Amino acid sequence: MKKITGLYHEYLPNISGMAGWYYDYDTNLLDSKSKAAPFAKKLLLFHAETQEIFTVYEASEQQVISNFAVPEYYQGNLYFLVLEKVTEQILIMSYEFVSRQVTEVARIAAAGINFARLAFYVAPVLLAVQDDLNHRVEIYYPQRLSLPLAEDECFECQEGEKFYFSKWLADESLARRNAYLVKDVQGKTIAEGSGRITRFENGEFMII
Repeated sequence: MKKITGLYHEYLPNISGMAGWYYDYDTNLLDSKSKAAPFAKKLLLFHAETQEIFTVYEASEQQVISNFAVPEYYQGNLYFLVLEKVTEQILIMSYEFVSRQVTEVARIAAAGINFARLAFYVAPVLLAVQDDLNHRVEIYYPQRLSLPLAEDECFECQEGEKFYFSKWLADESLARRNAYLVKDVQGKTIAEGSGRITRFENGEFMII
């Protein structure tokens, strides 16, 4: 059995939508005892079929990589977040698998944004914070939106101008307690039903 060296952790999360591809950081967000901020300096990729390890990005002295915003694959590119501390800018970065080149997609002013809680969603690539305390989903990219979020709801994804939320039903007598809501850009619920929003290995979302 081949032994892989050059990675930081024994557990490697899979990249959604990319079978056989895994990512790793030089810090570990899963360490609940750590008092360190969830930031990394290096992002790696591991390809199980070829056993290759790629260094996607190594942050400069004035940068940190978010390891809360799980790298998101979309249309041939892997998206990840970088905080530039000097300019106080949040950088959305893209790694193209064909060319293995990293490009800057967009910059967002970091003022007033909880960088440690920013996360990627699809599709298209969307950047948001689920603010449970204030019951809002704050979307910062590709457009600025604020959508209502009930206590038992969780934002899942976007399709066109529809925003999908999952919901857990409190009624224990129900055979199926997973539900979903669809909201428009104003945050109004336009559809709802029974079922669990599930993301499959190919990256596609379906309601089961």
